[in-house]
Amino acid sequence: KVRLMAEDEEGKPIIQPVRLVASSMEGEWLKTNAFMEKPDPVTGVTREFCLLGDAKDQVCFLDPYAGANIIQTKRAIARRVGSTYAYDFLGLLEVGLIGEWDEYVTKLDDASVNMPSGIFSSQELIEGEDGKLSPGARPIGTNKVGMVSWIVNMKTPEYPEGREVVFIANDVTVQSGSFGVDEDDHYYKASQYARERGLPRVYIACNAGARIGLVDELKPKIQVKFIDEASPSKGFEYLYLTEEDYDALPEGTVNAHKVPEGYAIDDIIGTNHGIGVENLRGSGMIAGETSKAYDEIFTLSYVTGRSVGIGAYLVRLGQRIIQMKQGPMILTGYSALNKLLGREVYNSQ
Repeated sequence: KVRLMAEDEEGKPIIQPVRLVASSMEGEWLKTNAFMEKPDPVTGVTREFCLLGDAKDQVCFLDPYAGANIIQTKRAIARRVGSTYAYDFLGLLEVGLIGEWDEYVTKLDDASVNMPSGIFSSQELIEGEDGKLSPGARPIGTNKVGMVSWIVNMKTPEYPEGREVVFIANDVTVQSGSFGVDEDDHYYKASQYARERGLPRVYIACNAGARIGLVDELKPKIQVKFIDEASPSKGFEYLYLTEEDYDALPEGTVNAHKVPEGYAIDDIIGTNHGIGVENLRGSGMIAGETSKAYDEIFTLSYVTGRSVGIGAYLVRLGQRIIQMKQGPMILTGYSALNKLLGREVYNSQ
């Protein structure tokens, strides 16, 4: 308990219980709030908690402690795969930085040296209407893309005036952290942002590789034209849609040609963008960008959970890697890797 002595304008003592709360429930690291407790005049039990501030702008709550919300759900999802929710790494970085300063000041044993103020600050890199990333802010957990990034300023004992670093992280709570077109674009722009400014770049990896999806709404409509209906083992001629099902699909969902049964399927495009081979194009794009970053700036990868396919390649293309024991890197395409290396280094799992 903390007891403060206060007086009103007439010099009379004021008795006002105030509750101080430091919480990370809303996503921000130990966000502090102060609530005035307003008791029931009869029972003396607090009936509402009002944030300190001007009376006209005062907001009151029945309970000062936030309950389970979307942030807590996302944290639980990240923990289930052995990782940490992407936004929580900012708080962990700050705590680690405080620990570094405490250790440094203690060892130095010099009363004139103290931890500077504002040792850690961060701004999320958000895409604007022009498609470019710029520092900004938005409510935590509102991102729709499974890739997030920040520009962070850290004052360390080695660099007490502060140093900027770009952090890029998979958000494993969005489609298992898989790489789609939007994720590829964000990674590319964030890495380019760091490269153009000569800033160190850290990639926090926990993902499911490139996103290859299925057009689920199409599957029940697909028919098979067997060579011999009585003996399916002889194979089939083509997959097709009835004319009625074909006409009901949005234009461009499939490429097909007319057959007696309806329309034989040549290609399945789908109705949702970002579930097919376009993601593989993006994988090549961000692998190339990571290679450029390797040559131009310092790059570090931190593997916090399983990292698959392109996620593992991005990690390996960095200059340095920190890998958690429960964070396997699963490189796909072992035969291609062996051909590239000219010897049998990898084998199939």
